[in-house]
Amino acid sequence: MPAAPAPELQGPLMSTLSALAGPGSFSGAKSSYVQGGLGRIEARVADSGYNNAAAKGYFPLTFTIADIDQNGPVATAFVTAASPAGQVASQPLTFIAGPSPTGWQLSKSSAMALISAVG
Repeated sequence: MPAAPAPELQGPLMSTLSALAGPGSFSGAKSSYVQGGLGRIEARVADSGYNNAAAKGYFPLTFTIADIDQNGPVATAFVTAASPAGQVASQPLTFIAGPSPTGWQLSKSSAMALISAVG
């Protein structure tokens, strides 16, 4: 089945990204927003990257989500993140319907790519 435009997912996907970019630990509450969670070492690396980015003034991030397509429990979107310091990163991300407060999780590979781009 081909992907179908899904603009109604804008809110839940934005909430997922905001939760990941907000305060807290990747070994704690943030882990529910990543498909399969993060391992102990991945969570430490993510927390370290988050703390380094926060120290550089990269938070809060502002997200723009475009071209949302859904194929069953998988949604893809082109996401742009902008920091108050002027840094901008854009990339396609994959979201999976799953057990998080928003009903959507970032795929582990997309989460790691986003963490690398921000940190």
